[in-house]
Amino acid sequence: MRSSLSVALAVVVAACGTDSVPRDGGGSNEPEVVDPNVCDTSYLDYDNFGAPFTINWCRGCHSSAVPMAMRQKAPADANFDNLDQVRMWGDRMAMHATGTMPNMPPAGGPSPEERSLLAEWLACGAK
Repeated sequence: MRSSLSVALAVVVAACGTDSVPRDGGGSNEPEVVDPNVCDTSYLDYDNFGAPFTINWCRGCHSSAVPMAMRQKAPADANFDNLDQVRMWGDRMAMHATGTMPNMPPAGGPSPEERSLLAEWLACGAK
């Protein structure tokens, strides 16, 4: 199962560290620009995209269930456990996980295509 693999990978990454990956957190990345017209036909929603994406790529560090020592410097209040939390952090997610220089997740992560879908889903209101 992909989510089990992601959890295992997150544990390995946490054990190995990720100091070679930029962690500026200063917002140097510009989020991917999404044509607003795509929102008229976008099929992406929380059930078919947002929840699976955050489970696979984000919640290894950004979940209230993850102890602080295992969060890889993720702030304690930056949790993506549900749609409301994702919406609250959506602008920051777009800034750090999409665009030309994504730095989240810190150990690599989603393909450019998956990152573009994330940008679309967030830009269209994370419905």
